[in-house]
This record gives sequence, C-alpha cells and structure tokens, in this order.
Amino acid sequence: MKRTLIAGPWVGEFGWELFAWQAYLRSLSTKFEKTIVISRSNSAALYEDFADEFVVFDPPDGLADAFFMHGFNPNIALRDILKDNNINLDSSVALLLPRRFGYPPQTDYLEEIQIGAHGVVPKYIQFGKPNTESYDYVFHIRNRQLRKEDNWSLKNWEILAELLGSDKVACIGTTTESAIIPRATDLRGTPLNKVFNLLRNAKATFGPSSGPMHLASLCGCPHVVWSRKENFLRYTRTWNPLGTPVLFDSNHSWHPTPEYIYTEFTKWREA
Repeated sequence: MKRTLIAGPWVGEFGWELFAWQAYLRSLSTKFEKTIVISRSNSAALYEDFADEFVVFDPPDGLADAFFMHGFNPNIALRDILKDNNINLDSSVALLLPRRFGYPPQTDYLEEIQIGAHGVVPKYIQFGKPNTESYDYVFHIRNRQLRKEDNWSLKNWEILAELLGSDKVACIGTTTESAIIPRATDLRGTPLNKVFNLLRNAKATFGPSSGPMHLASLCGCPHVVWSRKENFLRYTRTWNPLGTPVLFDSNHSWHPTPEYIYTEFTKWREA
C-alpha cells in the first residue's frame, strides 16, 4: 500500500514556515512514497522540489503568530480541505498538522527532531538562480499590525535609500503588510520564485526582523537586520543553515537611525 504524507494547512508566519516547517517536510518526505503539502498559494515555490502535490489554502483574515493563527482551528480546516479536494483517508495516510518541532528558534538546524516514528533533521536548500536579476539592494519595509510598534518609519527608509546611493532598489513583501518608498521599485506581491532570484543576486537586503529577512538567508543574500538581542542567535546560527553573511544590530532594538545602519553596513562591507 502506497504511504502518503499530508502536511498542513500551514497558516502561521512565513519565517516560521521557512525554518520550522518546510525543511522538516523535505526531510520527512523521503520516508513516504507521496507527499501532499497544504499552504498559502504564495508559498507553493517552497515545496516544488519535493512535494508531489500542493493544495492551496489561503486562510481567512487572521493574525498569524509563529506556527498558528489566532482564532483558527486547523483540525476543522483540514477536514474541509480534504473533502473539497476529494482526498480520502485510510490507513496508508499520515496527517501532520503544524506544530512545534523542538523549541524554535532555539532549536538548531542540525538537531534531529522526532516526528511520529521518524527522526528528522531538517533539509535546507538554497533558493534562487544566479545571474537572473539586477537590483543592488532589497528592502522589506515591514508594515504589520502584529507588533506594529516594531515598524520603521518611511522617512527612515527614504534616508537609507539616499545614503546607499543606488537607483536599483527594490521593495518586497505583501501589499498588505509591507510598504513602498518613491525611490524604489515596487515588487511587493511578486511571485515567490521571482523573489528567490531577486534575493539570490542582490548585494544586500535590509529590514527589521521578518519572514522576508529570513528568506534572504536561504537565498544566500547578505542581509542587514535590526531587532532585539533575543533574535541574534536565530539569524547568526540556528536559522542560518547556509552560513549566509548577516549583520545583526540590536544596539537600538527595532529603531536604529538610518545613518547608523548605513555606517555599520559600510564598515561591514569593507571588512
């Protein structure tokens, strides 16, 4: 009997999907003959290399937080998804709902985690193709309601762009949870496989701690991140399996000045 893994639906934060979900599924999929992944439509590219089937589930509006969404019941959603897609359950099917594997983000990417009967070490790949895009710098202008006090002002972003002095600046993210400045090209809402290429070829990505900044790590793009000091370990070690260069600043938590970020970046780049 053909063994099938059905994993999802993922409705949590994108950064957690990158480092507390997709790589574990890539490894776990080798234990099964068929893998079906359920996640948001814009995440499909994360699973193209190993999923046999990708089922789109864009959840209703809600506040994504870590691996879950407030007010959302994944058990009920999964039942409806399986019914809508004519997926029948029998003894050959293993269901995996999103959950904590270890204690992310403290759990190291080399650490084996027990998932059911299987010991799993997450398997990461580098996303994006070289020599496909030509932007110097990428900004993720975080504009979320979740911890909105952590968002940087648009004026700060405009000053940073001016200091960098490049006309090849692109902004990424979703149109609902990120912003744009006049000097930059608006690439928000761009399909994820194109974002992979954008990050793979950029000189650096800038932003406060967020999912797109974690994605920069998996595309091998040097990134400049500011946040509270508790996030230092995940960016530099536990959630950095490719060893991607990162300049992490916690001296001013979520609100360094753009002049400070530019000065630190210049010293880092020239070191």
